[in-house]
Amino acid sequence: MAAPSVAKVDGKHMGKQSTFHPGAAPYGNFINYYTFNPPIRRLQFIPTDVLDRILDAIKVANHDAVATVLDVGCNTGDLTIALYEHLLKGGVPEVVKQTSEHACEETSSEKPPEEGHQVDADDSGKIKPDQCDCVNNSHETKCEGKVSGSKQLFMLACDIDQVLIQRATEANPYPDNIMFQAIDIMDSTSSNKVFANFLDAHHASHIFDLTTCFSITMWIHLHQGDSGLLTFLEQVSKRTRYLIIEPQPWKCYKSAVRRVKKLGQPMQWQSLSELQIREDVVEQIVKHLVTECNMEIVQRLGETDWERQLLFLRNSMNTV
Repeated sequence: MAAPSVAKVDGKHMGKQSTFHPGAAPYGNFINYYTFNPPIRRLQFIPTDVLDRILDAIKVANHDAVATVLDVGCNTGDLTIALYEHLLKGGVPEVVKQTSEHACEETSSEKPPEEGHQVDADDSGKIKPDQCDCVNNSHETKCEGKVSGSKQLFMLACDIDQVLIQRATEANPYPDNIMFQAIDIMDSTSSNKVFANFLDAHHASHIFDLTTCFSITMWIHLHQGDSGLLTFLEQVSKRTRYLIIEPQPWKCYKSAVRRVKKLGQPMQWQSLSELQIREDVVEQIVKHLVTECNMEIVQRLGETDWERQLLFLRNSMNTV
């Protein structure tokens, strides 16, 4: 998942680079990310009634209601779309199941390849025709945008990578209910404007009902440092009632560094030695959310094949 960054290292803006190697994506903006980490590997842990539970918890009546979801670091949107269908249909869409099975057949090891492992692609970064393109290219039936009765669901998915957002937008089967937007969430002025406009357009509250952050904390941490990571957690918590977050453990940081060195690419972020939050990064993230961001753990949803925890939290200040 691509993460935002406006950090500088050695006086150079992190967003500027002379070359791009798909296996060394500086913001986690891997091309064809979902071919080696299909949506089902997260969705299998997320309760299908989670949105109804959220609306019930905030005392939304059973008549017309609007539910809003923010997905931060959406890449090409495959997981965003699959989550939308998951929440609406009360189960994992058949096309997602097929994608997962297809991906598993191509992976000979017991565990899926880590981030940075690349499948065959042409020069444009698109998957070859004989490969699976996850959920985006086949939707036999579309959801109607409703959750249990007449509750409507609208999603805003953002990523710093404009190319990924363009691909997501072009493949979006639900343009009336899902909006993809290229923004840097660490730029609070511009991102808050986008969020406010989106919520106003759907006559929703001033905050999102649910925010998801799948595997983006490491990329923010690497570019923004300790203070940037904590600021991100504070900002995202203020904007939501509930949060599903999948923080990367410290071993992922070391893997990212090894991968870049192996590819002979320049380091696009600050040295790991500059970080004070290290081996216990997941614990520190949870601690900060609970002690400084008014978040409470609702449920530990599970652990993915990459040994990353999925956590479901609620903001005690934004819920009743």
